[in-house]
Amino acid sequence: MRRARDANARWGGADGWAKKRLTRTTTRAGYRTCAIDARVDGSDDAKRQRATARAALEARTRAVRESEGRDGAGTLARCTIAFGEPGELRRAMLALGEDLEKFDVLALEPTSERAFASACANKHADVVSVGAGRRLRYKFTASAVRAATGNRISFELCYGEALRDSNSRMWFFANASALARATRGGRELFILSSGAERAIELRSMYDVVNLATFFGMTEKAARAAMTTNVHAMLAMCKRRRDAAATDSVVERMDASA
Repeated sequence: MRRARDANARWGGADGWAKKRLTRTTTRAGYRTCAIDARVDGSDDAKRQRATARAALEARTRAVRESEGRDGAGTLARCTIAFGEPGELRRAMLALGEDLEKFDVLALEPTSERAFASACANKHADVVSVGAGRRLRYKFTASAVRAATGNRISFELCYGEALRDSNSRMWFFANASALARATRGGRELFILSSGAERAIELRSMYDVVNLATFFGMTEKAARAAMTTNVHAMLAMCKRRRDAAATDSVVERMDASA
């Protein structure tokens, strides 16, 4: 069986010591890979967006250096852009510029109907992250889900939303059940991550699999959502980055010809 991967350990409000403990705990909990997430708010100014992204990239560099030779653990850098209007997403991507190319995973977190449709149709995104711990302002329409599937974009649920308080837990199960139904029980292009900001919010794969059965996933699908599906998503991320790098080189050659 493949070891689990946690595709979302959030670069949030915790201090440096707590973040270091978080990345170490992922390995002890049985996760082979941990992605340090920079959550960028599309409504923020460009300077703040760039500062958030660069802080996460620096944290990934430190984590890789500290984890060398320890249990083969891998640390990735991920950027999540939360946005309510497609224009906010365009401005954020322009503001981040070349920094965006340094991330291993690009996730989009829509907060409105228009944003959800835009995220599913985006050709550069790897993940659509569902903020399931609150009432969603959009529905999982069949057309948007088909668009994401066609673009090989994975849907993500962060189980940490179910652990924080009773209100978040109520919305998490309602939204998770709706997403599971829309994605045929989460059998493909579906990943489960922690979204953890602190080590105490991490759970083992077996605990998460058990949790997933309560919102409509089978044990097999839930295990795949933390192992093979994440592996496939990361492989797709690499192909997208490699293709983008090749296109950039070709454009520079054409411009200099």
